[in-house]
Amino acid sequence: MRLDEILPIIVFTIIALLIVKKFSKNPHNTLTGFVAANIVLDLTAIAIWGIFPGIQWTIYRLDFVIVGAEAALAAGLYALTLFGLVKLKRWAPILAIIVTINQRAFATYVFYPSSGLIITLIWSLLIIYFAYITLKHPSANGQANTLQATGTTS
Repeated sequence: MRLDEILPIIVFTIIALLIVKKFSKNPHNTLTGFVAANIVLDLTAIAIWGIFPGIQWTIYRLDFVIVGAEAALAAGLYALTLFGLVKLKRWAPILAIIVTINQRAFATYVFYPSSGLIITLIWSLLIIYFAYITLKHPSANGQANTLQATGTTS
């Protein structure tokens, strides 16, 4: 790897570590923000691939229909996850982890190896980290108090 490929990875890693340090006190809100951002990013990817159909970033030269459908499916599942997070459903962080892992597996299998894959892997690890913390310690973000007050236990 060249320096121009390594430098963004180093910068993004430092930013990720700062995010973890600063936002770990309220993992549920941080996870909600990441999931919302992921919806926007997936929809943006669909738009870019639709506007520039000649761009081939994939090893297997997959059609826009395949990569666009994957991004649309991921955006839809993240929208469902966002709904669950807003409603403080226990399954929402689990769905965030499942969708994130599947998206990384698809991207790693399909797209050319590049520094972009490492940056999206770091992004995915942040989502998984905050989802895990939200599941493991619901009281750290006030979620347990809200669940008890509303009588919701799902």
